[in-house]
Amino acid sequence: MGEQNSLQSAGVTGEWIWGDDLETVVFAQAYGHGRTIIFRFKFDNKSPRPLASRVATCYHDLNTSTPGHSFPTTSTMREAIWTAVANIWNVCCLHPEIHQLDVIIDILNEEAEHHGQQASWDLCHEKMYTDYVEMLSPASHLSLNNQQMSKIEYRSLVRLNQLGGRGCTTLVYNASDPLTKYVFKGINFRTFLNGYENGHILEEIKSFYRPMELIASMPRHPNIMAPAQTLVTVCKPGDTVPFVCGTLYPVLSNGDLAAYIEKSNETGQRIPATKKAKWCYQMAAAVAHTHFDAKTYHMDLKPGNFLIDNDWNLVLIDWEQSDAPVTTAAPEIDGTWDVEEVQVQNSKTFLQYTNYTGPERKNMPDTTPDDNGWNVWNVGLVWSRQCRKALELAEVFSLSRSMWMLLRQPDMGSFEDITATEEISEDWNMSEDIPLHGRDAVDRCLMKDPNERIGLHELVTFWSKEKREVESV
Repeated sequence: MGEQNSLQSAGVTGEWIWGDDLETVVFAQAYGHGRTIIFRFKFDNKSPRPLASRVATCYHDLNTSTPGHSFPTTSTMREAIWTAVANIWNVCCLHPEIHQLDVIIDILNEEAEHHGQQASWDLCHEKMYTDYVEMLSPASHLSLNNQQMSKIEYRSLVRLNQLGGRGCTTLVYNASDPLTKYVFKGINFRTFLNGYENGHILEEIKSFYRPMELIASMPRHPNIMAPAQTLVTVCKPGDTVPFVCGTLYPVLSNGDLAAYIEKSNETGQRIPATKKAKWCYQMAAAVAHTHFDAKTYHMDLKPGNFLIDNDWNLVLIDWEQSDAPVTTAAPEIDGTWDVEEVQVQNSKTFLQYTNYTGPERKNMPDTTPDDNGWNVWNVGLVWSRQCRKALELAEVFSLSRSMWMLLRQPDMGSFEDITATEEISEDWNMSEDIPLHGRDAVDRCLMKDPNERIGLHELVTFWSKEKREVESV
C-alpha cells in the first residue's frame, strides 16, 4: 500500500515533509479541493508517545530506547503523517479561518493507527508569517523598468501541482477563472519555513527578485522568456500594504527540453533533424543576445532551462546568476581560476588562466545554498566586468554541452549522480543521424582549453546555416 493512500482517497495530495534545524518540529504540506494547508508535528519530551512526538523523533533520528516512541521506518512515519492529515482534512477545511495565509494546523495527538480516533488539532496563526512578509519588497522598491504590471493577491490563487525550479514554482489558477492556468514562481510561506533558520531564505528571495529585475531591463528576444505581466502579492495580517511574493507566467504545455529528450528516449524516437538544428540555433541565438546585446550572462544553461513554447520554439528561463548545473558547467568556473586577456600578434588576444593559490576568497553570501566552487567564488561576477571573453567561452561550453544532450539524446537520468562536469564524457554513440560537421562543431566548443573553443558569433552563424540547409531538404 502506498504512503498516501488515505490522502488520495480523499482527493488530496501530500507534497512536502521537512523539519526544523532545532530538530523539534516536522512540517507537512498537502493540497486538494482548492486548499493548501501546512501541518505541524512538535516533539514533546514529556509526552513522547503521541504521533507528533513520534514523527519528530523518527524524522530527526532522535535517540530513544523505546520502540513505541518512534517508527520502524521512514516510510511508516510518512504514511502515519499523511493518514493523520487525511483523517482531519475535511473538518479543517470547515474552519472559518482556514483560508488565511498565516494558518498552520498543529497536530496535538493522534493514535488513529491504534484506536481509530481522529487527531486532536489546533488552528494556529503563526507569528513568523509577519517575518516572512517583512523580508519581501513592495513593487515600488523593485527596478522593473517602468513596466505596467497587474497585481493579484496570493490568497486568490488555487495551487495545483508543484513544478521544478528554485523557491516555489507551482501550477495555479485564479479561483474566479479555474480554466486558465498559470505558472506561479516566487517565495511562499512554505519556502520561508523551509529556509529561514539557516538563512538560505535570504538568498532565495534575492534570487527571485534579481532575475525579475534583470529580465525587465533586457532588450526583448523571441527565444528568451518575456517579463512576467502579473505580480503576486501578500500582506501582513491586519494590513493592506502589498509585498511582492511572486509572478505569474503563461503555461507552456510542451514542457522543457530536458523532459522532451527524456520522453523521446522512452518512446525510442529520435528527435527530427529539423527540430535539432532549429533548437541548437535558437539556443545559441538566445545566449548570444544575452551576452552581446543585453551585456549580461546566464549562469544556469541546461536543457531544463529551455522551455518549448506553443509554436515549438525554445525560450530561455531562470536568471538567478547564483548557481550552475554540474552537468553543464564549464570546468574553469569552479572558483579556482583567474584569467586575463593578453594581446598577441596581429591584434589577436589570448586568455591566460592562472590557478589561484592565495588565501580563501568569497564573493557570494554565506547564505548561498550548496557548496560548489561557484557558490563561494562566483567568477561570473568578476569576469562580467574584467574579462567578458572568458565569460563568453564559459557560456559556449555550457551551451554546447546542452546541445550535445539534445543531439546525442543520452539517458538524462544517468546524470543524476554527477558531482563534477569532468565526469561526463561526450560520445556520439547511436548518433549516425547527426552530420559529422555538426558533431565537430559541438566538440570544438567543449574543449578543455577555452582558447580552442568557438565564439558565440561563430556558433550562431554555424547553426543558422545548418538550420537553413536541413529545412531545405
